[in-house]
Amino acid sequence: MLYNLSEFMTLIKEDIGIKDISLPVTDIDLTNRFRQSALKEFSVRCPRIETCVVGPGEAITNAASPYTGTIQYRIPKAYYMDSAVLAVLSLDMGDRSSGMASYYMPLVASGPIDNMITSISDIRSASLMGSFMTHAPTFNFRAPDIVTIYNGYTGGYFTLELALLHDTNLTTVPPTAMTNLRQLATLDIEAYLYNKLKRKDNLEVGIGTINLNINSWEGAAQEMKELLNSWDNEGANLDVDTINYYQ
Repeated sequence: MLYNLSEFMTLIKEDIGIKDISLPVTDIDLTNRFRQSALKEFSVRCPRIETCVVGPGEAITNAASPYTGTIQYRIPKAYYMDSAVLAVLSLDMGDRSSGMASYYMPLVASGPIDNMITSISDIRSASLMGSFMTHAPTFNFRAPDIVTIYNGYTGGYFTLELALLHDTNLTTVPPTAMTNLRQLATLDIEAYLYNKLKRKDNLEVGIGTINLNINSWEGAAQEMKELLNSWDNEGANLDVDTINYYQ
């Protein structure tokens, strides 16, 4: 961890030039803005990644369909605690699954050579047939914590790769991505302050009047939008290739 939250917010205020200025917004206001806006936008594009295992204990009662192999699981809170699940990135049956997709397995005959040849022929046919019959499990995530697995059948254990909202304490943010988060947070706080103070040319601070020069913040919202678009289009800030975005 490069910074804790207090150090990070102090840097943002220094970058903007408001560290020693008494503003009509508090440090709590600025921190709440960061938590509700910049941190969420960043997490969507560079999420915290965790894996979890779901099995019969997490299956939702009466949600299984033995005919289609569809079953719903509730992701245990222990895997994300005070965070939030943004998406399920991948599903792996691994060696834990006691359920199975559709399959056909021929018996290998032993004995006379004619039977062996027939058996090998059956295996080749089964291989071709299996390419049409076998269905890999797929899934769908519904916020806040429900994942539906199709063609997984019942009783299986599945490993899910989760995309999570980063913790406010910043301990889950990769050090290599901290510069990007700082850049985004600076623009976001500038846009927030501009909307708050754009009708004030000067600010009374008790010992005199300070010219805020807030015109320099006027374009921050547009710069933030362009920054996010560049991340989306160019993948400059993404460590995950399996996130699907929807327009």
